[in-house]
Amino acid sequence: LSLGGKMEQYFFLTDADELPGESLNSSGALSDVEVYFSGKTVLDNGIEISAKIEMEAENKNSGEVDEQYIDVKTAFGRLRVGETEGFNHNFSYETPYVAYEDDEIVGRVVPRRTSISVKEIMTFERFTGDAFQIGYESPTIAGFTVGANYFPTTTQGEDGFFDKSTIDNNAWEVSGAWEGRVRGGKVGLVGGYFDSQSRVGGNDGETAWNVSAQAEIGGFTVGGSFIRSTPDDELNSSTFGIATTYEIGPWGIGASYFRVRADAIPNAIIKDKIDQGKLEASYVLIRGIKLGMTGFIVGQEPAGGPEFNDMGLISSAILRF
Repeated sequence: LSLGGKMEQYFFLTDADELPGESLNSSGALSDVEVYFSGKTVLDNGIEISAKIEMEAENKNSGEVDEQYIDVKTAFGRLRVGETEGFNHNFSYETPYVAYEDDEIVGRVVPRRTSISVKEIMTFERFTGDAFQIGYESPTIAGFTVGANYFPTTTQGEDGFFDKSTIDNNAWEVSGAWEGRVRGGKVGLVGGYFDSQSRVGGNDGETAWNVSAQAEIGGFTVGGSFIRSTPDDELNSSTFGIATTYEIGPWGIGASYFRVRADAIPNAIIKDKIDQGKLEASYVLIRGIKLGMTGFIVGQEPAGGPEFNDMGLISSAILRF
């Protein structure tokens, strides 16, 4: 049995374009605090059984279960049952960064001016969150791994029977990953496909695919990812991201860019747009404690509307134990 968790504290300064009647504060703060309870045992026949519960430990979310799942690992792969994201999230190389690990932070400190939410935007977790799932991850053979997940619904916390006329349902995903060694480092490639059914009488089902790649050589890391979503309501979207980081000793620096294009109405010619760039620096005080500073600029252009340009700084203090 073990106890772990994380504390992520952010303070930010922003210069954001305002709408008539708005009076935006130029500073603010965010926290993300969780406590993890984990357990593991190995049976006499070599089968490993482990469990993990992640609980929110801050403000209004305190005491809520964020994730909970059981893993059964054998020579034939890993079986996972519980409420957590699918293996596509674990496999994918989201654009690398050094100051913090949740890249939606910028999207949480600037006003949202379009239909686009940038939270978990590069993986299939954006469609399912931590809904209940049954998943299988194959053993790694010659650098290749395959993972598949089935979600009865895409809503977390559903108990027993549910009405298919009220929520989308029967979602599944499959992903493949390859990782290989090169002189001085390693490279990797991931691809995945996702599908969910609309609720009866609705059009909230989803089809999507994504690819990502990353190379690590010495202290340098370069990565990029792309995801294309074609939901049943025909509000299609595509997102592309690329980043590079360099880490030497306790220091790290990085730069990243991503762009999003999404239909505000079905088959739109003019789309909602987001372009975001970041520069980052980090310093590891000791193992598990990292300080960071991020400068960003975000351009948001709603379909048929004016463009909003926001910029700012985010300081971060990350503790993981």
